[in-house]
Amino acid sequence: MRDLRDMLTEKTVKLNTTVSDWKEAVRVGGNMLVDVKACKPEYVDAMVRFAEELGPYIVIGKGLALPHARPEEGVLETCFSLVTLSEPIEFGNEYNDPVYVVFCMAARDKDEHIEALRQIANLCGDEFYFEKIKTAQTLEDIQALLEKAGDLK
Repeated sequence: MRDLRDMLTEKTVKLNTTVSDWKEAVRVGGNMLVDVKACKPEYVDAMVRFAEELGPYIVIGKGLALPHARPEEGVLETCFSLVTLSEPIEFGNEYNDPVYVVFCMAARDKDEHIEALRQIANLCGDEFYFEKIKTAQTLEDIQALLEKAGDLK
């Protein structure tokens, strides 16, 4: 199982990003995964397509989206990317919109990403830490929060 701290790097984190809509937010996060060779470009298309077909199920909490698709859509290795938005975006989820934080996930199988998901749940399930993620200005800010995530239960 891979640790989120190992996956979120200068190549997979974009903070305070401006996008025009939810699809662009997903593509920004997805394209970082393509750039680090975690998935093929068609995986990014699949993330958007799944959300269009199935609705905004990817908005998993207040202000938090977790775009993903099936491994066979082009995942090469398990990885996550993080995009924080300068202005929140509507994904169409009446309970959890608007979205401020987007973690894109490429998971190679059903197990390898579980530890990273636990870390995201710990951080984003705590209002204090979620606010810190939303307002983080540097990768170092994010890395410091991830260190704390390991201590949260």
